[in-house]
Amino acid sequence: MEVDGNSVVAGPTNVVYLSTILGRDGSNPVHKCDWKCQNEHVCANMYLCKLTGATHICDKNCDQRIVYDNHSSLCRASRKIFPLTQVEEQAVRGVRRKLESENSSADSCSSKRRRDAQLHPSPFERSFTTASLICSKVGDGMDMS
Repeated sequence: MEVDGNSVVAGPTNVVYLSTILGRDGSNPVHKCDWKCQNEHVCANMYLCKLTGATHICDKNCDQRIVYDNHSSLCRASRKIFPLTQVEEQAVRGVRRKLESENSSADSCSSKRRRDAQLHPSPFERSFTTASLICSKVGDGMDMS
């Protein structure tokens, strides 16, 4: 998926960077830390990527944050969790809607099967519809004394 001509997902993973979907990467994207990077805490809110030697300041302008859940993000360098702002939440909802619509079009055959199942049930489904209910009188088999 692309936003403003840039790929939202970095590499073959399902990671979505907030800076990318918000258009804050600029024309030359900087290094994005992943599971291969070993980040070292230098001081205060500064972190060093041992793989590239790049430093990262983890604050409100953090470009290493990925979507963690519906209401928070995770900085891949510092491992700190940040609450999403309203703008970020709206952007995340838009990306999720886009991904869901792409996935639902790929699963169009499954929805047809469900509709077909009502018209032409399988033998297993028919076995439940042909079984009759066994009703007994109220209190039958119960000691009412």
